[in-house]
Amino acid sequence: MSKIVATYVIPHTPSFVSDVLATGDASDTFRFFAEMRRHLERSRPDLIVSISNDHFNTFFLDNWPTFAIGLAERTGGPSDRTPGMPRYEIKVARDLAAHLLGAVVENGFDFAQSQEFDLDHGTLVPLHFMTPDMKIPIVPIFINCIVRPLPAASRCHRLGAVLREALGRWEPAKRIAVVASGSLSLEIGGPRAFLNKTFGVPDPQWASWVLDRVRTRQHAELIQAATETRMFEAGNVAGELLTWITALGIVGETAPDLLFEQPALGNAFAAWGAEGGA
Repeated sequence: MSKIVATYVIPHTPSFVSDVLATGDASDTFRFFAEMRRHLERSRPDLIVSISNDHFNTFFLDNWPTFAIGLAERTGGPSDRTPGMPRYEIKVARDLAAHLLGAVVENGFDFAQSQEFDLDHGTLVPLHFMTPDMKIPIVPIFINCIVRPLPAASRCHRLGAVLREALGRWEPAKRIAVVASGSLSLEIGGPRAFLNKTFGVPDPQWASWVLDRVRTRQHAELIQAATETRMFEAGNVAGELLTWITALGIVGETAPDLLFEQPALGNAFAAWGAEGGA
């Protein structure tokens, strides 16, 4: 049987790549990603399951799925010209993707599937910093976090539990890491963007409250509070909290090994090991 050896939730801000190129190891972003990379390297995964949202690059409004999974043999990107990021070609663990698709459908999740797709910064920014050689095959899972109606937080949490069970019974035995990605309070190009910026952080207090619930393992309270209305109050892409909640369904009632906050950016970095948090 396979084993989940680590789970991460990490922001995917596209400017991170060029910012780190400009500042080097002087930035918190560099330091936080370095800690995540060390944690991942100690976990020694054979495969990575990526959970993120698309930003109108892989899908568009003519065909916008609530949940989707990639089944191609290979993929690449970034499809959105993320500043400073090279073009990557990545192997997809298609057998595992097919296994997960069967498991989620069996459990009542109507997933879309794609056998021809590229990836944008939502998936690739975390992998760029954590696995820059891109030698670990991935399974990309997409959750709608930005187009109304959003899936319910309770449903995303249950999805995490279904994925955990399905990964645990997959043969052959592999070491699997989960890398989920998203911000907690973020406005892109909307009226609440900062002056002379393309983004804003409308509700850093909400982000801090969310992280307190993660730190203290009060997941039920978080799920109840994370309504569509409340998430959009925190920014037009703050529904990315749903990737965090999916990850919580995977790790269960455990505290993270590592938790680094970026309150001014509405972001945080979290890592869990195989046995849960420290």
